[in-house]
Amino acid sequence: MSQPLFDLNDTRSLDPSALSYIAGLYDQYTRSPASVSAEWQAYFADMAGNVSNSNDLTGASWAGNPIIAYDADLDIPTPASAKTSKNKPAADVATVSGGFSPEQVQQIRLNSIRALMLIRAYRVRGHLEASLDPLNLTKREPHPELDYKTYGFSDADLDQRIYIDRVLGLEQPTLRQIVATLQQTYAGKIGFEFMHMQDPEAKSWLQERIEGKQFHNFFDKKQKKAILNNITKAEVFEQFLHKKYVGTKRFGLDGGESTIAALEEMIHVAAGMGVREIIFGMAHRGRLNVLANVLGKSFSAIFSEFQGVSAKPEDVQGSGDVKYHLGTSNDRDIDGAKVHLSLNPNPSHLEAVDPVVVGKVRAKQDQLKDTTRSTVMGVLLHGDAAFAGQGLVAETLGLSELKGYRTGGTIHFIINNQIGFTTSPANARSSPYSTDVARMIQSPIFHVNGDDPEAVCWVSRLATEYRQLFHKDVVVDIICYRRFGHNESDEPAFTQPRMYAAIAKQPTTRAVYADALAKEGTLNAKEVQALVDDFTSQLERDFEASKTYKPNKADWLEGVWSGLTTASEEERRGNTAVSMDLLKQVGDRLCVVPDGFDLNPKIRRQLEAKQKMLDTGAGIDWATAEALAFGTLMAEGSPVRLSGQDC
Repeated sequence: MSQPLFDLNDTRSLDPSALSYIAGLYDQYTRSPASVSAEWQAYFADMAGNVSNSNDLTGASWAGNPIIAYDADLDIPTPASAKTSKNKPAADVATVSGGFSPEQVQQIRLNSIRALMLIRAYRVRGHLEASLDPLNLTKREPHPELDYKTYGFSDADLDQRIYIDRVLGLEQPTLRQIVATLQQTYAGKIGFEFMHMQDPEAKSWLQERIEGKQFHNFFDKKQKKAILNNITKAEVFEQFLHKKYVGTKRFGLDGGESTIAALEEMIHVAAGMGVREIIFGMAHRGRLNVLANVLGKSFSAIFSEFQGVSAKPEDVQGSGDVKYHLGTSNDRDIDGAKVHLSLNPNPSHLEAVDPVVVGKVRAKQDQLKDTTRSTVMGVLLHGDAAFAGQGLVAETLGLSELKGYRTGGTIHFIINNQIGFTTSPANARSSPYSTDVARMIQSPIFHVNGDDPEAVCWVSRLATEYRQLFHKDVVVDIICYRRFGHNESDEPAFTQPRMYAAIAKQPTTRAVYADALAKEGTLNAKEVQALVDDFTSQLERDFEASKTYKPNKADWLEGVWSGLTTASEEERRGNTAVSMDLLKQVGDRLCVVPDGFDLNPKIRRQLEAKQKMLDTGAGIDWATAEALAFGTLMAEGSPVRLSGQDC
């Protein structure tokens, strides 16, 4: 006699194999109810009670309309005891089901269960069959859990209608329609990972957005032209640098141009949802493009740096770092809303900037009393190899939900070149995706084909809305490629001949998208070329201007830092002294035990020794000096946060 392997009322963690187990038991139950346990008999009899006993089953053309109660979050059938008595046999209910035999009713119900199993499998595993790689280097094999035959269907069932009660927005679709909808939704140009999340509200929200009006036909003609224009600027800028400064290191975005369109979409959506400051952090790849086309740094300034002009004005001491390490800040008007954008400088070690950015976001939020963490937001751009390989990433993610460190969620964009320097993913990590480290904080992960800019922008919009609504980290994995080497002086074909043979034949993202827009009649070839020509002319003008360009301000001293200059030698020491009265007041408070507090005797002796130390002024140790410093800062109104092992 079969026994349930889990609590029937706790089905949240069921996977397709468990669902297949249920279906098998149900099939066994339909043949011989006594062959399963009493608990399973009650479960299946209860489901049988959900078949309506009215005459309204005659409306559908295929066979009645059996109503199956289901949990919309779990998408699997669950008992609904309110319909009929739990003790009523399934066969008795079936006799009033519009003339169906018990066997037909049971088959109808079983088909619904199997269809819901298939749907859930796509929600969990659909990304494994998604078309994510623009180069198509690795063929994605069919996954057995995504095959309708795994669930007992055959090709003969493809045109049979199945009742699924508005799951996927469908009432009584054919199996063929269900499969086509699932393929388009979960195995197209976007791969979704969200079923590992334990927050039912967040999961349901994502599921509704994903299975609702997805990015297909989401953008109108004006928006599509804006997307193409952003990609055009990204591509033409990189090509311009490539021609003017042959062989010079720039760590170009070539192959990942849709990142610029994604960032633009993110900024516009964030501005519309109340964000007034966005703090960026990133490594080298694409930094110059982001500086110019997203943050608005002068093209002339960038060109002058390639020509050896210092990035700093004479009256401000700069970092002296190379151009693809530098940051900037700027204010942008987004549909009437002023949004301050800043990109942190980042030295050579890739992810080193991550905790700096989230710390800056938290400080800004505290400074602005942004307790909802809705107006200041952090955005980190990563490389795929670094995101998977550097411990700083996991450490920063691990702090994201801790009290004292929360920032309301960081949006992570991964410029996934599918290679780290010269190493392929198969030789660089053990996990299937570079993003798997983010699963530890139950972050939703959206993998997207970088050669489908509309899909990239739609996912960027979804990620931004998620961050603003749920205030948690979210990951957008833009799977693209790197047209040139690790830097422009490398020859990548030496170590990756197969990949770079494919890249040599691959049209650019701009060309792919422009061709798609031409075919659908959104833009013609003349309009597409005009975007290229106009921007190229602008770059030529800025290039000429760069020959006499001289920086008159520091890019990193904007906004609240405007007017700040480097102090002279004497001024740099500052005056941090406080009065003796304040020191004594703080010192006394350090040794006070609250009334009624049962203090550990050892701690009491320590406080007594500290009080004596403060009274005499002799033998003051380092820990006491630190406590006095922190205490006086707090007395002056400066917030102090202590954390870590030594505290």
